[in-house]
Amino acid sequence: MMKNTPGMKHAEPNMISLDAGKNGELIWQFTQAGTVDFACLVAGHMEAGMIGKVNVH
Repeated sequence: MMKNTPGMKHAEPNMISLDAGKNGELIWQFTQAGTVDFACLVAGHMEAGMIGKVNVH
């Protein structure tokens, strides 16, 4: 969907958007153990490797 609407903005409580060169913080609280995948939603960024995993113990 992001590829079809590149100017689309998101406003979700579990995300953060930053300008290039800026820093920010996002705090997630997990209630159970497991692995959570995450990725950048900007078109092409996930494919370029902006992905990760959080292992919750």
